[in-house]
Amino acid sequence: MDNRQDTGMLENQTKVAEELLASTSFKDSLRLFLKNIDPESGPALVRTLMGKDVEVPMAVMSAMPLIANCLIKIAMELVMQVRKYPAPLLTGMTESLLQDVDRETLVRLIREIRELGKDMAPVFRAFSESLEEQSSKEKEIT
Repeated sequence: MDNRQDTGMLENQTKVAEELLASTSFKDSLRLFLKNIDPESGPALVRTLMGKDVEVPMAVMSAMPLIANCLIKIAMELVMQVRKYPAPLLTGMTESLLQDVDRETLVRLIREIRELGKDMAPVFRAFSESLEEQSSKEKEIT
């Protein structure tokens, strides 16, 4: 692990989160907040952030690799933590959670991702090939 003295935003937030999660009242407030998330407001937020001025979309786009790397690491850790639970518990919970997924929007999202994927196919193909090459080299080493 990196031994730098300076800490990043996420590391500082992690320390704050550890303190907050020790508080019962915070956990109660968090549950209430999460219960009241309004998915219908998400698109308006994106339009507000991306549609008012060219600087913001460019800043968001330039941060996408960092955001993607952060989300990939979060997803990996989440999967590792969730795998500690018994499969029957996860199966039942997942079935219940999937009942609440907005299927209509998910279908549209998949269609849009496919179209974007077609447009970006050459870039993704080259990236995928570099990942396969890296994976092959790692297999040779082990």
